[in-house]
Amino acid sequence: MTRLRSLWFAALLVGMLLAVGCGNSLNHSNVGEGENDRNADVENMTEGQTQTIKHAMGETKVPLHPVRVVVLDSGALDNVLALGVTPVGAPSIIAVENGFSSYLKGTESIKNIGTVEQPNLETIASLAPDVIIGLKDTHEAIYDQLTQIAPTVFTEVGGGQWEENLVVHANVTGKEDEAKKLLEELDKRITELHNTFGDMLETTEVSLLRPRKDRVSVYLKPGFTGGVAAKLGIKRPALQDRDDDFNFNVTEEQIADLDGDVIILFGRETEQDYFEHKIKTSPLWQTLKAVKNNRVYSANWEVWLSGHGIQAVNLMIDDYAKFLAQ
Repeated sequence: MTRLRSLWFAALLVGMLLAVGCGNSLNHSNVGEGENDRNADVENMTEGQTQTIKHAMGETKVPLHPVRVVVLDSGALDNVLALGVTPVGAPSIIAVENGFSSYLKGTESIKNIGTVEQPNLETIASLAPDVIIGLKDTHEAIYDQLTQIAPTVFTEVGGGQWEENLVVHANVTGKEDEAKKLLEELDKRITELHNTFGDMLETTEVSLLRPRKDRVSVYLKPGFTGGVAAKLGIKRPALQDRDDDFNFNVTEEQIADLDGDVIILFGRETEQDYFEHKIKTSPLWQTLKAVKNNRVYSANWEVWLSGHGIQAVNLMIDDYAKFLAQ
């Protein structure tokens, strides 16, 4: 189906739903007229029903307390659930049949809207959302189409951005107090981590690796995994203590670049062959400090690679505490 047909069908679905009383507090009758018309509808509402949210694409007026929330990425799903909001729609990370991340609870009633990379506009429109939350990096190409369905707010992706994104998600859903509490609890957990391990955090170099189909990616500060490590005060090997990119890639010729006192692996199950047959079988792998000292650990990729939310960060703290204690 072409984008034009998809957009037309999305607009038609929303119009039909509203005609039978399945809409929300916003006037969606101009769903095909674009963001300017939607904002005009919002401005005609009584004072106090909306707020303006600054986000990665500019500013958007949204309902103060939206009931029907659709999220387009796993970090937003993680965060809004932590804030006490169950969205009406959310995507799978890779394939629809895989469902939502297994570490998330309370997803049973959520409609699957496709995948993070390819959300289904017709399904989103059929849910008559009050607001849509997505990622600029992933969804910018369909932003205009999304705004014709409902007010749309985009966040950025990046190393330390998960913390700012939680605040944006809280502002959109009217859960600012809940977000403040979550961040305060996180700070306490980080303090406890440092109190427990003391100088070990400053002296133990942790290598963060994602096995892939034809290489190994080493994750750096600008990425989610590396950004969380920086937030927690985790020491990185000198070669990995960088902020010039999300990651860099290593093949069997550069295995020495993977070294650390501790190695944490967080690759998808379908992408393990290269690591198992090219990296681990190499004599160079056996020379690494973490390998010689039996300090190579595997972590849940849904959390470490794709979590991007406050619940994932807390689970990563659990893992760090477990791995460092061994």
